[in-house]
Amino acid sequence: MVTLSVEGSAGSELMYSIGKDTISIGAASDNDIVVRSPGVAPYHLLLQRAGKTITFIGQKRQVAVLNGERRARGVLHVGDRLRIGTAVVTFQGLGTQEVDIEDAALDQVVEQQVPAQAVEQPQPPEGGGRSELVLYSEPARLAEARQQMVEMFRLGIRTDLVPQLRSFFEAVFPGRQAMLAWLDQNGEFQPIASIWTGDVPRFPERTFEEINVKSRFARVLLHGRHLVLYPVQHTNIETAAYLLAETSPDSIDDDELILAELSRMLAAHWDRVEKSSSLYGAWEASAKETIEQQLPGTSNGIRVLRDGVLEAARGSQPVLISGRLGIGRTTVAALIASLHPTGPRPIQVVQGREADEQTLRAELFGETSGDGTLPGLAALARGSALVVRDVHLFPLNLQRELAAAIRADIEGAFGPSVRWMATTGEDVLALVNDGKLDADLFNLFHYHLMRVPSLQERKEDLPLLMVNLLNTMAAEQKKTVRGIELNTLNSLLSHPFEGQMAELVAEVRRLVTAAQDGEMVHGRVPLAPPEGGSFEAGAPPENAIDLLNLDDLKTVIPGIERMIIDRVLRKTLGNQSKSARILNLSRGALIAKMKEYEIPDYRSLRRRR
Repeated sequence: MVTLSVEGSAGSELMYSIGKDTISIGAASDNDIVVRSPGVAPYHLLLQRAGKTITFIGQKRQVAVLNGERRARGVLHVGDRLRIGTAVVTFQGLGTQEVDIEDAALDQVVEQQVPAQAVEQPQPPEGGGRSELVLYSEPARLAEARQQMVEMFRLGIRTDLVPQLRSFFEAVFPGRQAMLAWLDQNGEFQPIASIWTGDVPRFPERTFEEINVKSRFARVLLHGRHLVLYPVQHTNIETAAYLLAETSPDSIDDDELILAELSRMLAAHWDRVEKSSSLYGAWEASAKETIEQQLPGTSNGIRVLRDGVLEAARGSQPVLISGRLGIGRTTVAALIASLHPTGPRPIQVVQGREADEQTLRAELFGETSGDGTLPGLAALARGSALVVRDVHLFPLNLQRELAAAIRADIEGAFGPSVRWMATTGEDVLALVNDGKLDADLFNLFHYHLMRVPSLQERKEDLPLLMVNLLNTMAAEQKKTVRGIELNTLNSLLSHPFEGQMAELVAEVRRLVTAAQDGEMVHGRVPLAPPEGGSFEAGAPPENAIDLLNLDDLKTVIPGIERMIIDRVLRKTLGNQSKSARILNLSRGALIAKMKEYEIPDYRSLRRRR
């Protein structure tokens, strides 16, 4: 006699003693041992006896898991455990002796599928009798959907998850409508991954107030169409997105189970969804266009900055923006706050400075007085963005308190209530190493670290940047400008702009103000000799008259020399040999002076002609 046990949940098990030399196991009713369980084929295994040796063979390419190893065939020994689908068959040996049985898990039919009823369990007849365990296969559609879901999230580690979601919807909801979408500020669905065609339904605001309670979902009957709406909650109650699928009375139970499991998987892997390059569809295209308008240029530094702004705008993690004073760090922070997918966020700004620590603490976190508690900016900024400018200027004790407040907010049960952003000087690591910036505070910003390049680092972007500024200032002053004169543009391009963007914007605004409506912008940038009277390379003189009015030969002579070389190179369209003969210099001396004074070679003029 071959003795086998089939194990169920909660310690239940059935014993089989069969005297046949060939024993069939499967879900079909004509098997010797009938096992109806998810994953079990109609004819799954054959057990064959040859003397005291028992072997198993998988039928029609079916496999079993023998003691944790997938096998299509093998020899059984006493105590070996075969898992087929979700059932476990244990070989007890040859004979009828009693053996100890270990508990094993057996998947149950999900209780939502069948209304709960009191079922009277059949009692075995007195004196013993045949015991029977009936296992039921999960519906094929549910089993396939679960398998596809597992594969999708396993592949999602290395691939873009949003296209995988679209493929999942197409496979599981063929010929029907389904989507994952977020809710914008107007109460309209904005698809993330969708196979929805036609108009997207719009629900009353109270629908989402009711559904955004943990463990709730909605069945919707809308104009004769059956829909299921399931929230994706990636914190205790915060809803990140919604799953919406078209269903029918015949399949609504299965669809609810599929959406419930998909919702929980998405909640667990929501950070992977947020990092998807396909996320938010039309929002991303619009955000990219806005960022390119606000941060024009082709230099590597500005391209990296644009990518960082787009990534930071998608989420809610803290952002640290470094760069020179006046380069536009706060402008970048405001751009990030304005691009949030659910709509622009208000922005609060606090300036870091050396002041009385108690005063700064009250400004940030509030204070208690005789009239009650006055909230600080951290409390007033709930639901908006708080930008701490030059955070390294705060005392270290206050920086540590700020770090603790940020950590408590982002690790809270409901997610961050404030979008924390800070700005620092150009070299962040040097500030940390010098003890000016608290290391714990710096580490909180590891998600989004970005640097705004200086104007000197992005010289190739300056023409495009200035054209954009001209258009912006003209629109601001309600003027029409036909362009900018070449000499005026060159004076702007060669000016050092030590005040960076603030100074550049002020100069362009002044030039546009002075220009007549409908005329070209002309004028010059005022001469600003550096301290000490020496003339820096790259900071050209205003004109010959301004130079001759100076008494410092160290400023006048290099300035006049630069102007003459620049004029001759323009006249010869960048022909260095011809220019050197006109200037009575060797070609090597001319090239050296061009490098010293940072004079362009003007070969582009030749190409234009």
